[in-house]
Amino acid sequence: MLSLATPVWLLALPLPWLAWWLGRRRRDKRRESPALYHPQAALLARLSRQTRARAPWLWLLGCTLLLLALTRPQWLDGGAHQGRNFLLAIDISSSMKAQDFVVDGRAVNRLEAVKHVAGQFIDQRRGDRIGLLVFADDAYTLAPLSGDLGLIRRLLGEVKQGMAGQKTALGQAVALGVKRLEQLDPRSRNLILLSDGSNTSGDIHPLNALEIAKLKGVKIYTIGVGKPGKVLFQRGPAQQPDFVAVPTDEALLERLAQSTGGRYYSAGDTEALQQIMADIERLETLPLEQTDSPPFEWYPAPLLAGLLLLAMARRRGAREVMA
Repeated sequence: MLSLATPVWLLALPLPWLAWWLGRRRRDKRRESPALYHPQAALLARLSRQTRARAPWLWLLGCTLLLLALTRPQWLDGGAHQGRNFLLAIDISSSMKAQDFVVDGRAVNRLEAVKHVAGQFIDQRRGDRIGLLVFADDAYTLAPLSGDLGLIRRLLGEVKQGMAGQKTALGQAVALGVKRLEQLDPRSRNLILLSDGSNTSGDIHPLNALEIAKLKGVKIYTIGVGKPGKVLFQRGPAQQPDFVAVPTDEALLERLAQSTGGRYYSAGDTEALQQIMADIERLETLPLEQTDSPPFEWYPAPLLAGLLLLAMARRRGAREVMA
């Protein structure tokens, strides 16, 4: 579907023609009072009228095309397609530094493993919309639901532990997720929450957020990330790593999922995490109207054509002066 991003510039389309007409009127008035008499005055007047009748078509069309370029014509893919909505809520608290995952034969912490698997999940989407939020001391939206999966992938790559604090605000994450999903199709409000801890921060208790989620029809899939017991934990740069226990409130995560029609999963390694994401991916597909796919910009075509015509008009005018 062809659309104009700034259609107000259409109001300026008559301006080049108006400027040419006013300029011609001004020249005509000057010619009506001759400065000297000539024996061939009638012939000169006739030739002058013939010259005035010729409009500078190259210049006029060039200006018109430049104004059309300013309207920013775009092609929007607004057709219906099979797709789903997934909002990823990723825990980036300090406990996600626990190093009990392996990716491609390399030991990594929990956050890096989540980013790796979530990145694969995003890369495999076709027609779906993905959103991204992170939480620690508080919850923050990195990207609302969007079909621009390349942008979501880049934002995911920039997620780092510590950028939102050190604690875990599960209630804040659920409440923010519900807020981002409540305007969507009620049959496709899916929140995927990945966390390895319990609620230790935030002004909203997870159970209060759960009631809001149930009221808004948001389905929550919770994933407990990490192995039980003591795991290798990276401390400060001047401190040696240590083995500590990072308990996960599995009862709370399971209640959040089951009370909203979702499901709780426990991911102790990368393979299990990949299998969980594949299982969630097998949700029922729904026909959704995609309205946020990146538009294809058409303005370079009229812009280049307009500049070419103006250059030709300038060159032609220079030749006429020299002639």
